[in-house]
Amino acid sequence: MKPSEDALIRLAHVGMHPDRLRELVSKTGSPGRVLARIEHGDLTVPAAAREAARVPAEQRREEMRDAGIDFLARDDPRFPQRLRELPDSPLFLFQRGQDFSGTAVAIVGTRACTTYGRRLAESYGRAVSRAGWSVVSGLAKGIDGAAHRGSLNGPSPGVAVLGSGVDVWYPRNHRDLGRSLLDRSGTVWSESPPGARPLGWRFPPHNRIGHSIPR
Repeated sequence: MKPSEDALIRLAHVGMHPDRLRELVSKTGSPGRVLARIEHGDLTVPAAAREAARVPAEQRREEMRDAGIDFLARDDPRFPQRLRELPDSPLFLFQRGQDFSGTAVAIVGTRACTTYGRRLAESYGRAVSRAGWSVVSGLAKGIDGAAHRGSLNGPSPGVAVLGSGVDVWYPRNHRDLGRSLLDRSGTVWSESPPGARPLGWRFPPHNRIGHSIPR
């Protein structure tokens, strides 16, 4: 593996806000230089983040292999082309499931939806999947979950973009829904490292991922 990818894997597990991380890499010139600033105390980060930055890349790779998680740097051929084109493109993605390919349709909406809205989202999800397209959504309560649930009634796999680690189902009662998506050869993505909790600040950045994939 390239030293630059080793550094990026280590930095990805620190769990910084994507905007701050992208800015730091841009200003310093490389993930390795950002790591060096963290290690030397030149960047103020929580103690847990500093400890995470010290973990060797090979250990992280082994942990991800054991958990069935792939790490996609932006120059990885599996990294979605449309995401590369964003001005605020992610530096990396954590992935569970199959590599995404094909055409996608985003179906997203409120968590506090009506029964009618939930049924409609489920119908849309089913129609999109049966048309041969992938539903992209956030697996959240309400419209998102209904759209994913509907897509399971069609042949096309879906894509869930999480505001937590790819191994952390949120809400918890959507765990079976997420597993069913993976069982159907679907894909789960996140910029947050494995084990990351679904904190409020993680959700706004993940919206650009789901919105940019459809074509």
